Amino acid sequence: MTIRDLLARRSGAIGTVLGWRAELGANRRVMAGLLVAAALAAVYGLVLLHRASETMRQAHVGEMQHLQRVVAVAGERDWKQRTETSAGVLGALRERLWLAESDGVARANIQDWAIALGREVGLTVLEVRTEVAQPKLLPPDVRQITATITAQPSESALIALLARIDKAPHLGVIDRLNVRQQPGPMLEMVLVSYARIGAKAETAGQGTSQ
Repeated sequence: MTIRDLLARRSGAIGTVLGWRAELGANRRVMAGLLVAAALAAVYGLVLLHRASETMRQAHVGEMQHLQRVVAVAGERDWKQRTETSAGVLGALRERLWLAESDGVARANIQDWAIALGREVGLTVLEVRTEVAQPKLLPPDVRQITATITAQPSESALIALLARIDKAPHLGVIDRLNVRQQPGPMLEMVLVSYARIGAKAETAGQGTSQ
């Protein structure tokens, strides 16, 4: 390529640029549109940069908080006392479990206890159904016994029933309680209790006492 060709090509490129410049100068709307587009692109870039910076900042704060918790835990010196306290609480809870030689005996004991309790407080048309389960989070010798109690209650009988369950020596939790008045008074209570299987009852008649 000769020098004349290079000069001719350069002159052509310069002419094209000058032509675009003249056209943009004549059409102000196109110029304004380009300026707006450039501004939007700049703003969008700043937004992305801010988001990235904020994400990194939050991640850094989370890591620092985790590190502070680790340092705080490492600096504690009362782990022995905590272990002893936890063992005491666990032991107290285990003492409140029903004791039974098998799943069937555990269900029968809790069913007999619930029926006797309902009759004592004055529930009528009383029915108790029990189910046994072995949740994975519990020790292998512990069972969860669910007792569904249905009856026709009076206000005084219901209050007495709740008070007796609250004061019962065995561990029990009222999982659900439904009471309706229409078309007739009806009570449905789901009571969850726990039994230790394979252990003989310490006292005779455990299922019907209390």
